Amino acid sequence: MSKLTRREREKLQRHNDILHAAEIRFFEKDFDEVSMDLIAKDVELSKATLYLYFKNKQSLYFAIVIKGMVILRDAFKKAVENENTGLGKVLGITQAYFNYMQDYSNYYHLNLSARSPRFAKMLHKDEDENTKIENAKEYLGLLEELLSLLMDAVSLGIKDSTIRKELDPLQTVMFLGAAIEATVHVSPEYQLLLEMYDMTVEEYLQHSIDVLLRGIAGEKIKI
Repeated sequence: MSKLTRREREKLQRHNDILHAAEIRFFEKDFDEVSMDLIAKDVELSKATLYLYFKNKQSLYFAIVIKGMVILRDAFKKAVENENTGLGKVLGITQAYFNYMQDYSNYYHLNLSARSPRFAKMLHKDEDENTKIENAKEYLGLLEELLSLLMDAVSLGIKDSTIRKELDPLQTVMFLGAAIEATVHVSPEYQLLLEMYDMTVEEYLQHSIDVLLRGIAGEKIKI
């Protein structure tokens, strides 16, 4: 690969500076509370310069979401590398997802926001140039890649009998995703309950993983 010219390096650095400043703001506040004017002020650039790098605020927002999804995608890939069974791969992915939610909670919460109805039209079909998300294809591609990794693991598990044969792969993937996300949101009431019984959140999460996997494991598999 050829070396970048000085101008290209400066452009890349400016792109990264804008992304970093926006990341800090979006981690602290909701989408509507952050303006391009505020981000421009943070990086000491004009708002017009920001629009040379990002078409609109939505595209800048999704650039950060994509950054977090790449981290999750890489974690999923690493989790399945050394596992030979389908259930083992599902366990690895599930654990990786829990770890991601805890270690990269800011990215995780942005990803949740990105899936809200307000962005659905912009992602799939938006003829309004002011709100059209220019990196929508990259985002949707990563989402498909994440689902494919889990789908492949479940399908392998059904094939190698580590996952129950009668389960439908797609519905199982949808259930696992919903169950994992529901589990990780420990309400204040449940947090108090854990403290009352001297149980850590980590212990609760590990127990939840065991329960989830027992529900899909093949009849000869012990967890």
